[in-house]
Amino acid sequence: MQGPNGSGKTSLIRILCGLARPASGRVTWNDTDVHRDFVSIRDKINYVGHRRGVCDELTPLENLLFAGDLHTRQTHNDCLAALEKVGLGALSNTVCRKLSAGQIQRAALARLLVTDATLWCLDEPFTALDTQGRAIIESMLSDNAKNGGISVVATHQPLSLSGSNIKSLNLDG
Repeated sequence: MQGPNGSGKTSLIRILCGLARPASGRVTWNDTDVHRDFVSIRDKINYVGHRRGVCDELTPLENLLFAGDLHTRQTHNDCLAALEKVGLGALSNTVCRKLSAGQIQRAALARLLVTDATLWCLDEPFTALDTQGRAIIESMLSDNAKNGGISVVATHQPLSLSGSNIKSLNLDG
């Protein structure tokens, strides 16, 4: 999904994943109303927004272990593997307040790999990422699609996802 600042990308993503209510209509996931029965579907949705949900006083590993416990219990090794995948393996035990903005963004996006969520709602996931980080996240999005998942991505940048079925929504007035 693309559009200028203020066009509603963030609002739409928050509505789709049950964090905000639509002004009218309803959102359903497999015939379940997202807002009426959120408890039954919350483990199927993973949201990474502007506020990354990374605690600065914890390490990337501790952040992932906590996130994994909120959804489905993940092992220490699962969390380490996720951090390796996003390029943070060597920094897994560094307190997050010492990391760069791009490294914090990678730690936030690693949460996608430690849950069983099949719907990923991502608001500007490429913020602060370098070329290598962007390629890693695009690979994760492609893998999610190959495994039957869906990703809703708000971005100002074009996606490069070869072999994926991409539908684009432009919110440009």
